[in-house]
Amino acid sequence: MKERKEKLKDSSVTVLGVKFGHSDIHSVVDAFYKEVAGHIRLKVPFKSVQDWPEHIDRMTQFWWVSFGGKAYMFSQYSPVWKHYGAGFNQEYLDDWLKLFHKTLKEHLNIEQMMAWKKISERMGKNLLVSNEMIKAQKNENF
Repeated sequence: MKERKEKLKDSSVTVLGVKFGHSDIHSVVDAFYKEVAGHIRLKVPFKSVQDWPEHIDRMTQFWWVSFGGKAYMFSQYSPVWKHYGAGFNQEYLDDWLKLFHKTLKEHLNIEQMMAWKKISERMGKNLLVSNEMIKAQKNENF
């Protein structure tokens, strides 16, 4: 695993015409989740995280793959069900995006920040819609 991380340090992907190094992605993810752990509201759904370094590694890979990079570690992750189970809603999304965008601004250049901001907003909306669909289906079954 350590060897793979070393190789990825100098790797990059391009998404929406903007280049991101693996180290850019890791830097944002690491800083963001350090903030989440102490956030008044966001820390609540993340209380299930037992191993923050592992979580940061998994989320770094999640974004790396989302941006077009190749998976480099085994990780079964179902974002929709994970977020649904944690009580994800519009308030959490608003807090998450506000904190995430602040982190992007602090760690990236303007082009990277704008591209990742656009992607995160789209993903957030999709998660919210998926969660609402799950709720509606569960309510129909009762």
